[in-house]
Amino acid sequence: MEPAVPGQALRSGAPFGGAASGGGRDLFRPPSLFLGLALAGLLAGCGPSGAPRIIQRFRIGLGACGMSLDASGARLAVVCRRSNDVWVLGLPSGALEERIDTLPKPRAVFFHPEDESFYVAEGLSSVAQVRLSDRRVARSFRPPWRVGDFAYEAGTRRLFCGHVGLPTLGVYRLKDMHLETTEAVGGEVESVAFEGRNAWVVTRDADALVRISLKDMGVKAAALAGPEPRGLALDAPGGLAYIACHGRAGEAAALSVPTPAPTEEVLSPISPSASELGAGGEEDESGTAADQEDASDDAEGEAIPAADAAAFHRYDGSGVAVARLDEVRRVDYIAVPGGPVAALLSPSRTVLALACEDGTLRLLDLASRRVVASLDLGGRPGAMAADPDGKSLLIALSSDKVVEQIRPGEFWR
Repeated sequence: MEPAVPGQALRSGAPFGGAASGGGRDLFRPPSLFLGLALAGLLAGCGPSGAPRIIQRFRIGLGACGMSLDASGARLAVVCRRSNDVWVLGLPSGALEERIDTLPKPRAVFFHPEDESFYVAEGLSSVAQVRLSDRRVARSFRPPWRVGDFAYEAGTRRLFCGHVGLPTLGVYRLKDMHLETTEAVGGEVESVAFEGRNAWVVTRDADALVRISLKDMGVKAAALAGPEPRGLALDAPGGLAYIACHGRAGEAAALSVPTPAPTEEVLSPISPSASELGAGGEEDESGTAADQEDASDDAEGEAIPAADAAAFHRYDGSGVAVARLDEVRRVDYIAVPGGPVAALLSPSRTVLALACEDGTLRLLDLASRRVVASLDLGGRPGAMAADPDGKSLLIALSSDKVVEQIRPGEFWR
């Protein structure tokens, strides 16, 4: 697909007409492609019993960089940065419902919690609310800075948005995208999650986990995470945060617990004590600024094999930082290869699913602090979400035109 002309409004793709019928979808998918994806899914499902496996593949655009589920869990929206469009799929079948063009280089998508519409961050600095009923832009907003992602807090009905290339978090009203406040968080926002009366933010550059009070929208505390954190999963009942850290060239292969280290407490579930891990000091090396947006686009392609990445020290220090929420303090760091970029916690809170830049899904057992299973995704992951069925994961590949539905296997409980 050719890039959208700058300044053009969102419009529907010509090949699709209205809400596509089953016949329209079949015509759009060439038989050879459809059969190829089906065969690939079948072969992927022939692994050992209980191992992670790909059970379905859904067609999308190129350069997937974000996903959102609607309130009912019946629709999945995928924003594709390199093909300049948003794909709306019906679940659980993955059937195409809509494909809508955007302004150049869309970055994030978010389903409205009540309306039949979604928000998409696109172009130089634009957020459009698009109705699904007629595929038209219901409202268009012009935030002062480019919105990089959306995180919705239902209690306050606000959107927490990172800004591309800026060390700030913007808090916007849902109804009109009015900017209520901006908080300096030390680095570009990568992920936001909510727990009780707090918002938790992980940032690049500063390599930090930041706590923001929802009461007064102020920054209250921050803790060191690890090199280039990308994803965040909260275990609110356990009082822990798990931060997926991509790693960065020049970082130590294994990061120690910060000094002073705890001496008589468990660092992560059934993990070694602080004395076993060592309590050496750690050099504060925040690294250079995040990669420029256009440069990251040029770098998109096939996943980088783990052996090649290791040769160039691409993922030095990659792993999972464990932080205690009540103290806002990192208490453990678990080395994981491949450059984790997204994290999801299992329903039992004992296993962490990590989508890694080397094109591998890894399952980390938090009790043993070891990777217990892995799966070759066949491409670089761009976004990951939990499937509404509660038994599988959805991973959109940025290096391929596909969303994969994955059964994590016996470890996912």
